[in-house]
Amino acid sequence: MKTLTLLLVMVGLVPAFAQKKFAVSVHLAPIYGHNDSKIRLGGGPNQPPASEFIMESNGLSYQLGLSARYAFSPKWSIMTGIWAAHVVSSKLDVVQDGIPYSIRYTYSHPFSNSYQSPLLINYQVSTKRLSPYVSFGATFAYRRTSYVDLSGNGEFTPIKIGKPVVVTPLLGVGVLYNLTEHLTLIAQPTLQYNVESHSAYDYYHSYSLSLQTQLMYRF
Repeated sequence: MKTLTLLLVMVGLVPAFAQKKFAVSVHLAPIYGHNDSKIRLGGGPNQPPASEFIMESNGLSYQLGLSARYAFSPKWSIMTGIWAAHVVSSKLDVVQDGIPYSIRYTYSHPFSNSYQSPLLINYQVSTKRLSPYVSFGATFAYRRTSYVDLSGNGEFTPIKIGKPVVVTPLLGVGVLYNLTEHLTLIAQPTLQYNVESHSAYDYYHSYSLSLQTQLMYRF
C-alpha cells in the first residue's frame, strides 16, 4: 500500500506546466538577412543593351509578434500568430558589367513594416523545467508596402513590390525554461531560407538568421 501511495504522489508531482494545452506568447527577435543573386536585364526589342548585375545585400531588422499555441501532448504543440518586422538598415552591393557600386538604405518611415504568419510544429524534448525545444514549419509573409521618397523633398510614396504571399521554411533549435506553472521563457536561434523559384536569375540565394525570444503564458 505504501508503494502504491508513493507512486500516486509521484504521478501527481509531474509538472503541471506539461499539462497545459492553450498558451499565448509575445515574441521579440533581432534578424540578420542576406541575399545574393545574378541576373541579365535588357537586350530585347526596344530595350537598352543587356547588362549583367551581380548583387549582394545584407540587412538588420527587429521583429515583434503575438502567437497562440495548442499542445496536443506534453511534448508536441502547434503554433500560429502574427509577426511584424521593421528593417533598421541594409546595404546593397552591385557589380554592373564589371563596375561595382553600393547603395545604403535606412528605413525611418514608421509604417515601413513587413508582416508574416508562422505555422510551426514544436517539440519539447523533456517535460522538466529546462528542456531543449525544436520548432519547424513555415512562415507566410505578406507583400509589404514600402514608403519611398521619390522626389527627394521628404514626401513618401507607398509602393508594393513582389508576390502577395511568400512561403518560407523555418527551423529553430533552442531551449525552454518554465519560470512558473504558467510562465515559460523560450530562446531559439532560427534559420529561414527562400526556396521560391527565381527562373529569371542565373542564381538567387536568400536567407535570414534570428534569435527568437518568447515569453509564453499557459492557461
